[in-house]
Amino acid sequence: MKRELYIQIKKFLREVIRGTEFEGHVMTVGGCVRDELMGLEIKDIDMCVSLPGGGIRFAEWLKEKGLTTKGVTVYPNYGTAMLHLTAFPDVELEFVQTRKERYIDHSCRNPETAFGTIEDDCMRRDLTINALYCNVSTDEIIDITGNGVNDIRDHIIRTPADPDLTYDDDPLRILRCIRFASRYGWDVEAETMAGMKRNAFRLEIITKERIHDEFCKMATCQYPVMAMELLRETGSMHFVIPELEETYSMMQNEYHFGTVWEHTLAVLGSEKLAFGNGQNAVKSEEFLVLWLAALLHDIGKIRCREVTEDGKVHFLKHEQMSAEMIDELLRPLKFSNEIIKEVAFLVRNHMICKTWGYECEHMKDKKLRRLHYECKTEEHFRLLMTLIHADNMAHAEGRCMPRQVELILRRTEQMKAEGSAMFGYKLPLTGKEVMDMKGFTPGPAVKECLEYLMKVAFANPLREREEFVKHLLGYRLQR
Repeated sequence: MKRELYIQIKKFLREVIRGTEFEGHVMTVGGCVRDELMGLEIKDIDMCVSLPGGGIRFAEWLKEKGLTTKGVTVYPNYGTAMLHLTAFPDVELEFVQTRKERYIDHSCRNPETAFGTIEDDCMRRDLTINALYCNVSTDEIIDITGNGVNDIRDHIIRTPADPDLTYDDDPLRILRCIRFASRYGWDVEAETMAGMKRNAFRLEIITKERIHDEFCKMATCQYPVMAMELLRETGSMHFVIPELEETYSMMQNEYHFGTVWEHTLAVLGSEKLAFGNGQNAVKSEEFLVLWLAALLHDIGKIRCREVTEDGKVHFLKHEQMSAEMIDELLRPLKFSNEIIKEVAFLVRNHMICKTWGYECEHMKDKKLRRLHYECKTEEHFRLLMTLIHADNMAHAEGRCMPRQVELILRRTEQMKAEGSAMFGYKLPLTGKEVMDMKGFTPGPAVKECLEYLMKVAFANPLREREEFVKHLLGYRLQR
C-alpha cells in the first residue's frame, strides 16, 4: 500500500483512542515502521498494544464502537486479533499485546507467551530493523535497542538481543537474517554472523515447510547470490540442500574456471538471471523454476566426476544425472510436482546446444524444431535459452559462446515468420488414423509410426497432410 494510506490509518487511530485507556499504548511495529523510514511502500500493518491482553481487547473495543467491518478474527493462544476498519475496508490490520516469550522445549520453536513490556517485546524479535515501534498517539519512533534506526542508515543487519539466545530460541531467524541481508545487500554485523555459524545446527528442528518459504523468498530477493553465499558461510546450506556442499571445493576442467560452486554462483549472478531487480518479465512461478534450475543445473557433477589416467577431468552426462537428482533434492523441501518436473526439464536440456557451435555453425533446423516441440511453449523455450546463455557465459574465457543463444533466438524468429516453428505442434494424423491406415492394433507399432512422422515433421512441418500419409504408407517397421 502507499505510505500515505499507512499515515492516514495512524492518524485515524490517533483520534479514535484520544482520551481512552489505549492512548499512548497503541503502536505500529516491525516492517511497516522500517519501510516508512526507508521510504518504501508498506506491505502489512502490524500493531501491538502495551496492555495485558491489549491486542484482543483493543480489537473488540473497536468492534463495539462500530468501527470494524467483517467482524474480528481472534487467536487467543497468541493474543492476536485481525480486523478491517470500516474507514479502510481493504486493509487488514493485526493487533497483538506486547509479549515476552519463553522457550522450554528445544525440539521445536513454539514458545510459551505472556504479556510483557515493550522492552520484552523488542528483545524477542529477529532483527533490530524489525524491532522499531511507532507510537500512534505521538508518531514517535521508539528504538529500544538504540541500533535500529542507525542500522537502517548504515545498512547493518543484527539481532536485538544476544545472537546466541536469539538463534537458540528460534533458529528460523538465521534464515530470516540471511533473507533480509540479501534482500537489501546489507552487511551482517560480526557477532550476529558468528552467532549464526555457532547455531546453524539448530536448524534441524525447523520444518521443511518453513525452510521452503524462506528459501523461495531468498530466490526472489535483490541479491540471491549473496543469499546462497551466506547459506554456505554459516553452514545453513546443510539444512536446505546439503548436496550442494560437495560442490564448494570440487574443481573442474579447462572449460571452466574455479569450482563447481563458483561456476554455479556465476550462473546465478548472470545479468539474464537478475531476478530480484523487478525487471524480469516472467511470471513468479517461472521465475522460481528458472532460478532453481540455475542453482542445480550442475549438481550431478558430484556423482559423475571422473579423472582419466592423464589427469583430465570429465563430467560425462552430468546433465542427465542432475535432472535425475532434482526430485530427491526438491521434494523434501515441499516443492510441487509441477515445479520439480519443469526444473528437471530445464536441467536435463541445459547442455543440448553445446555441440551446435560457437556461431551455431553446426545447428540443424530439424534439431531446433525438435527443441521447440519438446519445450511445448515459446515461454518455456525462452526460459531454457536464458539458462543456457547464463551457463555459457559462466565458462572459462574463450569457452563462453556469447553469441550462441542470440543466433538461436534469431533463427527461431525466422521460423515463426515462415510458420515452421514447432511450439505446440500437432501431427496432421492421429494414432487412430495410423491404426486404420496400417491395420495395426494399439501398441508399440503405432508409437513407432508416430515417432517416425514426427521426424518427418521436424525436417519440414509445412508439408501437406497427404505427404504425411505417403510417408506413413511407405514406412516399414524397424522394431
